[in-house]
Amino acid sequence: MTVQPELAWIDQAIGHLNATLASKNEDYRIDGEFSNFEFAGAIAGIHPLDVIVTQIGIKLGRLKGLANQPKNEARLDTLKDLAGYAVILYAYSLAEEEKNRGA
Repeated sequence: MTVQPELAWIDQAIGHLNATLASKNEDYRIDGEFSNFEFAGAIAGIHPLDVIVTQIGIKLGRLKGLANQPKNEARLDTLKDLAGYAVILYAYSLAEEEKNRGA
């Protein structure tokens, strides 16, 4: 596959996200791909989808709160986390849609 030069940054970002999401899922999962969100939702009394959306809200708040020159948190780290949660939201929604189709 030949990468178009104008997509090189997008491909790089997707590669970073893929590696980050895979390693974090390996560390955080309890017994399934979305199990940590299901567990948090059960504790909070909310749907796992709402847990993921809340995480996105937290990342947006952190991004807004970061100074132009943050000392302890890189803006790129927060942006990568935000993108990662957006991917998780999409993946969870795909899984739910598939589950509902089979029901």
